[in-house]
Amino acid sequence: MRGFGLVLLLAISGAASAADAPWGLAPLMAQLHAVKHASAHFTERKYAAMLTQPIESTGTLSYTAPGSLEKRTLTPKPESIALNDDQLTGTQANGDPFQVRLSDHPEIGALVEGVRSTMAGDLATLGRYYAIALEGEPGDWHLSLTPLDRAVRDKVDLIRIDGAGTQLRRIQVHEHDGDRSEMIVTPDTP
Repeated sequence: MRGFGLVLLLAISGAASAADAPWGLAPLMAQLHAVKHASAHFTERKYAAMLTQPIESTGTLSYTAPGSLEKRTLTPKPESIALNDDQLTGTQANGDPFQVRLSDHPEIGALVEGVRSTMAGDLATLGRYYAIALEGEPGDWHLSLTPLDRAVRDKVDLIRIDGAGTQLRRIQVHEHDGDRSEMIVTPDTP
């Protein structure tokens, strides 16, 4: 299992934001912090130099604040990943279970925090791991996260999260070796 791929597990959010709130990073994080539960469907594409076409997978995501996330891949093969606080557990496509404590793997933890801290609206934690740049407006925003830690930068150059209001719509991970992944997120409607 590739550590930086785990960051894609954390890709959902929902609920409308207040239209009259001032725009910027702190207000966006406050709006995201207000989301307590969300679910979505995803389509993920992984692009690698050694592949002639991307690998595509689909499935579902669920989030419960502040740190419980689950990604269930349905196609091409069933697998699952669940994150609860510091514990990452799941079942690989071959049926083998796995369990990882993020505190035992700081690089994986930093990558996971890129999206988890965004979803939780935890600007302080996000700032410990990343240089943060926000562009756009409330209805179409783009968050660029550049890893501060050298070991993480050796794996990932940039995480880009695109959203509208409190809904994450796309997460891209640009790896240091030129490979990349993109997850398109479609929030479930209540």
